[in-house]
Order: sequence, then C-alpha cells, then structure tokens
Amino acid sequence: MNDFLRNIFKDRESGGQDVKVKLELSFMEAVEGCKKTINFQTLVTCETCNGAGVPAGTKPETCLACRGSGYMVLQTGPFRMQSTCTQCGGSGKTVKDFCKSCRGKKVVPGIKTVSIDIAPGTDDEDVMKVLRSGQADPDGLRAGDLYVAIKVREDPVFRREKGDIHVDAVLNVTQAILGGTVQVPTLAGDVVLKVKPGTQPGQKVVLRGKGIKTRNSYSYGDQYVHFNVKIPV
Repeated sequence: MNDFLRNIFKDRESGGQDVKVKLELSFMEAVEGCKKTINFQTLVTCETCNGAGVPAGTKPETCLACRGSGYMVLQTGPFRMQSTCTQCGGSGKTVKDFCKSCRGKKVVPGIKTVSIDIAPGTDDEDVMKVLRSGQADPDGLRAGDLYVAIKVREDPVFRREKGDIHVDAVLNVTQAILGGTVQVPTLAGDVVLKVKPGTQPGQKVVLRGKGIKTRNSYSYGDQYVHFNVKIPV
C-alpha cells in the first residue's frame, strides 16, 4: 500500500525541503552554551491520515486507464511505444477518495518544534545544521534539514574577537601614576587586578585562559584588559 501511494505522487520532488531559521542569543548564552526550543512554520505530517494520504481502510482499485499493467502503449504507424501510466504512476492501482485534510498530499502546513543544543563558544553568524528536522517528507523517508543562523546580541561589558574577549578598566590619575588595584569583570566573575605604577592610557594586560572556550577543545582564549585614565576636569 505504501509503495502504491508513493508511485501516485512520484512526479513531485522526493524528500522534504530544508528549512532556514534565525535564532538570537545573548552574549553569555553563546559563550556558555545553552538549550533552545525553536518553533517555525513548515509542512508537517498530516495527523488526520497519519501521512497515508488516504482515509484509514482505503483499498486501491485496478487502474482503468492501463487495466492494472502500470504502463500505456501508444501506436504510431508501425511503431509501438510504451510509457508509464500517468493515471496511476505505474502502480497499476488508483484510489478514489483521498484524505480531506491533506487532499492526498500526506503533509499539511503546521508548526514544528525542535529543541537544539547550543555549543559553548558559538559565535555570531554561525550556522547550525540539524539533520532531518526540516520539512516533513510526504513519503516518510527523508525529512529536510534545519539550518539555524545565529545572531549574538552585543554585551555592554565584553567585546568578542573569536575566542578572545576585551574589556575596559577605568583608572583614576593616582592609580595610573602610583599603581594599585582595580576590579575587572571576567566571564567567571570579577577579579582584582594589580595596576603597575606609570600605567598609560591605552595600555593593556592579558589574562591568559580567561577568554571563551574553544569548541570541541579544552583550550580557552584570552582576556584583554584595556586601561583608560579618567582625567578630572
């Protein structure tokens, strides 16, 4: 029965189409990784007929056009040409009544929900591929793939450059001249950083391994702290 129904619609493209969606993440969601649920419109399997395309209990009948042979014979003078029957798609069988919900297409427009894991270190403009999570295949064989385009919102504190992050630290004149300490934000929380005497505006220090985790690796990027000196007016 399933092979028969596939033959009826075999002139259409096989397999479900791929679907592309956009997903916006906060800075920390992209850095740390998270779980997200995506809802999008696409073609889903018809629930009324469970993807059969015909009402339950429907039995195919012998195709009247080809008399069940599955092919047609055309006589052109002395030549005989054989071609697949266009009425039954070569199955030799037909049905009169199709599912009223999908009209025999086996799929209907609907909302699909997919849960995905965002890997730590995901970056802006990354594209995730989720296999077999796109448009439903009317034949139930191969659903399309889902492509998720990532958009990462800017953070008010951290700036990202691949695996490294950058932050600003404001010093007063006394700290810049004599040195001291300053509290600096990191991805793991605030740390107290020593300031060397004579620190100049624009000078920076590097905190090794305080950046973003490299995907599929145990290594981390670095954090760059850029010093600015606040001059009293």
